[in-house]
Amino acid sequence: MENFKERVPVKEGLFSWSKEPHGLIISKCSTCGELVFPKQEYCPECCTETMETEILSSKGILKCFTGITAPPPGYKGTVPYTVGIVEFPEGIRILGITTEKTVDSLVPGMEVEVVIDTAFVEDDQEFVTFKYQPTNMRRD
Repeated sequence: MENFKERVPVKEGLFSWSKEPHGLIISKCSTCGELVFPKQEYCPECCTETMETEILSSKGILKCFTGITAPPPGYKGTVPYTVGIVEFPEGIRILGITTEKTVDSLVPGMEVEVVIDTAFVEDDQEFVTFKYQPTNMRRD
């Protein structure tokens, strides 16, 4: 891989990436227990300002997925790619990109883990994001 001037997240506050295990950053309402991603200040369920920041478990279960062959407007990554909804042990489901280019190796109910991977490269910067990787396909 090329040497880049800087490795930066696509958006601050979405995921922890400085150390492993990596996890998505969510908000949990201390009043009603509602979980939301990405993190926010107000609870969408009870409309209070009692949100606390937490980091989710790094592993979850892939519930469903689909393949993408045409880039959506503004997308700077490569195609094809896949996206899936993952359910975490804490009880929240979150949509995200997987590490797989096609759906051939994906199965509903399989365990996946959050990894940090390149989203795109621009102006000598490598922008990274979270992706879901099947746990039986570790890339070390």
